[in-house]
Amino acid sequence: MLTCCICLLRYSQVQDCSTTTLRTTNILLGLVCLRLLHALYKALHPEGSHQTCTQTVPQLRKQLYSLWLSSILQACMKHRYRTSALLACWAVLFRQTNAVWVCFIIGMSVLGRTLKPAEGKPISATMLQQCLQALTASWKARWQLLADLWPMLLVPACFAAFVVWNGGIVLGDKAAHTPVQHLMQPLYFVLFTVAALGPFHFSPFRISQAAKQLSASMKERPLPTLLKLGCGAAAAYLLVDNYTLVHPYLLADNRHYTFYIWKNFFGRYVAARFWLIPLYLYSAWSLWDSITRQQSKACALLLALCTAVSLIPAWLIEFRYFTIPFVMMVLHMQPLSPGQHRLILLVYGSVNVASIYVFLHRSFRWPDQSIARFMW
Repeated sequence: MLTCCICLLRYSQVQDCSTTTLRTTNILLGLVCLRLLHALYKALHPEGSHQTCTQTVPQLRKQLYSLWLSSILQACMKHRYRTSALLACWAVLFRQTNAVWVCFIIGMSVLGRTLKPAEGKPISATMLQQCLQALTASWKARWQLLADLWPMLLVPACFAAFVVWNGGIVLGDKAAHTPVQHLMQPLYFVLFTVAALGPFHFSPFRISQAAKQLSASMKERPLPTLLKLGCGAAAAYLLVDNYTLVHPYLLADNRHYTFYIWKNFFGRYVAARFWLIPLYLYSAWSLWDSITRQQSKACALLLALCTAVSLIPAWLIEFRYFTIPFVMMVLHMQPLSPGQHRLILLVYGSVNVASIYVFLHRSFRWPDQSIARFMW
């Protein structure tokens, strides 16, 4: 499969860089990516191998870096760390923030080795205990971990050296892509992810599950529960109030759907930004709960940290930035029911058809008479 991808890349370099060639390449590599994601999903969820992760990956983008990251995950799960390192280099070359996800894969490899129950003892319950257990076991096995993982560790190390040499992560127009502290990005992401998986996260069962957990927590520990809710709401309010950033490109390019979301909602109704705080909190809880039901809390924390690190420096709001974190969430969360899969597939198919129709048949002209088309 990897050989086919390399041949396809060589073909695309030899042929003219036409629109047809680029779109065909994207479609073919997208199909390969779906196959890799399906294999990964089966490996991570053997009890639900009849289901497929590919149904829950939105068709907004099928970037090539998704392909390389999927290959890295597969190779690491089979302890082929040299192959993983080679693919990791490719992934970082396609998009610099993939260095963060290479670190995530390294972290998952370490957790898979160190966060194991001792004989007759379960894995530690709290997140702090799990992290301490993993750190202690990692230190004891540090030389073995270094001997196995050194090819993978070289990738982020070389990338860090490049950032120092380059004076930053950005290649090209540094003024337009200056890293910022866009702390609202994780909130946008959790809301996007929960909405994209709406048949699961907003199902009647899921909402009743949230209500029961909250009710039980209020009965058992009312003060700590109220404190957590208050701190979460206050933190979200401060983020909305102080870190709602607007990139000039977001307001200048009326081809993208995000332009109209901002123009007609966030930009027009300032109070609406605060109305979404309960949804942000519910989305964050629902994602965390669905992941910790399937993975350790240390794994969930690592996933959350890598998502934040990859998104926060981005000034511009674009759905394509959410692609890799979204795929990682889907891979590691609890499996969806067959009915939820089918409903999500139906919704994504409908969105795709509508998007393609608008792209092809609802073009418009800019003042210079050039044709513009709506896109994600």
